[in-house]
Amino acid sequence: MTELLVSGVVTLLGAPLVLRLARSQGIIDVPNARSSHTTPVPRGGGLACLAGIVVAAVVAHSQGRVVPWHWLLPVLVLTAIGFVDDHRSLSAVSRLAAQVAAGSYLGWVAGGGWWVAAGAVLAVAVVNIVNFMDGINGITSLTMAVWGITAFAVGQSHAVPSLSLVGALAAGSALGFLPWNFPTARLFLGDAGSYLFGAMAAVGLLIGWSEGVPVVLLAAPLALYLADTTTVLARRVLRGDSLFEAHRDHVYQRLTSAAGLSHPAVSLGVAILSAAITISWMAPVMWVPLATTALVCGAYLSAPKLVGNRATTAAWTEGGTE
Repeated sequence: MTELLVSGVVTLLGAPLVLRLARSQGIIDVPNARSSHTTPVPRGGGLACLAGIVVAAVVAHSQGRVVPWHWLLPVLVLTAIGFVDDHRSLSAVSRLAAQVAAGSYLGWVAGGGWWVAAGAVLAVAVVNIVNFMDGINGITSLTMAVWGITAFAVGQSHAVPSLSLVGALAAGSALGFLPWNFPTARLFLGDAGSYLFGAMAAVGLLIGWSEGVPVVLLAAPLALYLADTTTVLARRVLRGDSLFEAHRDHVYQRLTSAAGLSHPAVSLGVAILSAAITISWMAPVMWVPLATTALVCGAYLSAPKLVGNRATTAAWTEGGTE
């Protein structure tokens, strides 16, 4: 677990340097129609996470550990693309091209052939899912900590050192960044951070898949992210809304805006539910994880209506007693 500790400490100590850089370069997240915050906050914190991952990987290499640098290269590239987008917006085509290229490279590393297409699709999907869900304080840091710990444990139990290393690096950087973004935000991950963590998850999934590890265990921590994103996209397509237009349709956004829940409450809730889904997939019988995943995802997707109804009922009751 040395890599987790080093990654976390370097990320934690590197964040104030990134914060100073962001302020000096005017890399500020100004609230818009999609935002769940109301005041400008510096972004680009993913650079601190990248520093933590790189330094921890170098330390692991110096200790004789085999570091899968060829797997980690696309993480660096996509983080750089994300940071450029934080500084000055890139076109959707440019971002997509970079994601496809990175994913194709990962597929080539995994074995070439059909893996190239699989890597491209997986990288684009995971990177964008994480990016879409990174909208409130702490949600991605907490969820990726769950994912990283899971990947570490799965790698250890299935004797896949590269997977356990990727998991430790991801969990460490996520936890190291958390104090800067949770419960209040002094620095945002930005696209640099969401691209980084999306790429780390894609790398872990492809390593596990290519090594014969139960991929569902590695995907389980992202189940709520997937459910939230796919339902939002489906609804927007059915309504005829633009997929590129800023919005606040995600469940976590509706819970913090319309329902009035705090960012910490929603972020912790998502992380806890993600961990519960993941743990359920360790059960010896298949119906347990399938039922758990369906029930938890269903409850999460229904939460805005349930919480909203309770809030309305409470307000009516309070008004009636005055």
